[in-house]
Amino acid sequence: MEFTSWPYSVDRYELFRLVQDNPRIPKAHIARKFKVNEKTGTLWWDAAVKKRIIIPPIFRRKSFLNFREYFYFIKVKDPHYSYLSLRTSKDIIYCSVHTGFSDIQVISKKPLNLKEEVVLSGDRSDYYVSTPLNCSFSQAVSTIEKKLKNIDSHHYVPSPLVFRTTGYEPWDDLDEVIFWELCNDVRKPFSRIVKTTGAYSDKILKWFRKRNEFGHTFTMFFPRGESSYQLTLYAVETEEDSLLIDIFSKFPTSSVFYRVDKYLMMVLYVSFPYIARSLVRNVLSSLQKKELIGDYINSIAEYSYHPD
Repeated sequence: MEFTSWPYSVDRYELFRLVQDNPRIPKAHIARKFKVNEKTGTLWWDAAVKKRIIIPPIFRRKSFLNFREYFYFIKVKDPHYSYLSLRTSKDIIYCSVHTGFSDIQVISKKPLNLKEEVVLSGDRSDYYVSTPLNCSFSQAVSTIEKKLKNIDSHHYVPSPLVFRTTGYEPWDDLDEVIFWELCNDVRKPFSRIVKTTGAYSDKILKWFRKRNEFGHTFTMFFPRGESSYQLTLYAVETEEDSLLIDIFSKFPTSSVFYRVDKYLMMVLYVSFPYIARSLVRNVLSSLQKKELIGDYINSIAEYSYHPD
């Protein structure tokens, strides 16, 4: 994969952390933080987004009963044809083509009656997205290897990937409309949201201020650009969610975790040198020997779609 250049003087990691801490920080404030003019600050932010070094903040709801999402991993004869067909459904909010234990991943607002072979399905837990470390993959490998040497001193920690057993209230039709307008871009101007949703600005501001009660805001970071990493999904039988989250949060890239059925799902972005590509298997092998995980399956994501 091609390395994404970064010819600017600003530290892209510092830029990421600034927006992670304040997802709606104005570009003028970014410039002020780094003591440059607004034009330069805007140039830096726009370049980081265009190069997919920083993925602008998105919003995902917690697993309250009235916010359920349904995940399906399926096998099909013609993955591309099925991909094109499935994405036409108004209930589909994500669809991707894979190579591995499934050919297609589908996320839906409602339960689906699929004709294809379903190899794994269920509603999801809360998400957990790591804050990447400011390091190289070689440094991450060293850190993880040291952790594995001390794995016998590990103590069980409850999982953050909870399944909530109640609905979130109050929640009305306008809250729902605001969510779908903001979910893939938390930085949208409120004036545009007012125009597209018909909500008053006070309603939108209240929604945004309370968002941590019912969801998570995620800003993702890929120091070499997203296309420089291989996106691989692992489904792991384990009750040691927190241990695996801790280990695979040592990467310099964002990692995504959630649960479906009996599996911990790990969405990992790994660089292509051998030492990085072999790391995940090495870790999972070590944890199997310690009986901290059971079987696991994986697949490589090729391309995907979600409605804007």
